Amino acid sequence: MLAADPGASIASIAAEAGVDRRTVYRRFACREELLGAIYEARVTAIEDARLREAPVAVALHRYVENIIAVNRTWPVDLARMLADDTIRRRRDACVAEVEAFRRRASDEGLLRRDQPQYWAGPLLPELVNLAAHRQAHLSPGQAADVVVDTYLHGVGVPRQRSQDPPAVRGQVA
Repeated sequence: MLAADPGASIASIAAEAGVDRRTVYRRFACREELLGAIYEARVTAIEDARLREAPVAVALHRYVENIIAVNRTWPVDLARMLADDTIRRRRDACVAEVEAFRRRASDEGLLRRDQPQYWAGPLLPELVNLAAHRQAHLSPGQAADVVVDTYLHGVGVPRQRSQDPPAVRGQVA
């Protein structure tokens, strides 16, 4: 409901869930607290990937799988995470952590170095978003398999560096 209507009330959320609004209020004092719990789940999913400790390929898969699961469970406007100072600080720390992880993946040779430097960073969240919402028939683990393979290997056949470009091949100088 919050994805469709970010202004949805606790009463309407409770009705949609088939529970009394008092049930929701026992767990969350207000709507903002409910949103905070949702954003907390996303931050926790990132932290649980162990981006610093785990081998790059393992951490990447864990990160993608966790985020896909959270995106499917709570498809809310993530920009609202910035409104809560505590969540925003943790989110900013997670963004920095993911960027450091991406640099580690590049340093360890898992990412192509012939792509523009700014390309790999924004590409990963886009792939995760596509997998979360357009590959709903796949489990989060299966969708993560697709994302990780696409992210690490691309969708095209790499050019052979030793070959001339197609326009030059076969021409006599």
